[in-house]
Amino acid sequence: MNRFLVRFALWATLTTVLTWAVHASWERAVAGIAARVAAPPGSEIEVMDLEVFYPYDLAIFTALVLASAWAGWRVRGRAIAIGIPVLIVLEIATLVASFRILMNARDPGTAERTFNGIIRMTGPVAAAALWLLLLGRDRLSLTARRWLGD
Repeated sequence: MNRFLVRFALWATLTTVLTWAVHASWERAVAGIAARVAAPPGSEIEVMDLEVFYPYDLAIFTALVLASAWAGWRVRGRAIAIGIPVLIVLEIATLVASFRILMNARDPGTAERTFNGIIRMTGPVAAAALWLLLLGRDRLSLTARRWLGD
């Protein structure tokens, strides 16, 4: 089995356990910021119950970076220092856009499905794309015919 995948599974388990401990308060904080930004002037959005699976995107990204043993620790640390703030901004931006979709929808059912799709997919996709941009492209090379091997 590919050593990268084993390292990723181990790091993902650890980071997911850590983020599970803070996910409820993280979701409330991110949703609160996004609600303030998305609310029309002079009004506010009250978020009652929201399940967005944040900060698991941060766990996925961190696990991918830490599993990337071909990069030195300094490079991995820099990738985490760049990637985490970018992902946090994307979480907030995703929720702002999703709240605005819900507020301006003509069909509430379609708007809710769109909202759920956006918030469920953007985190993991953004985490993987950011890792590819910062570290993964060095090893995921089709021209070199190698795939994350050590």
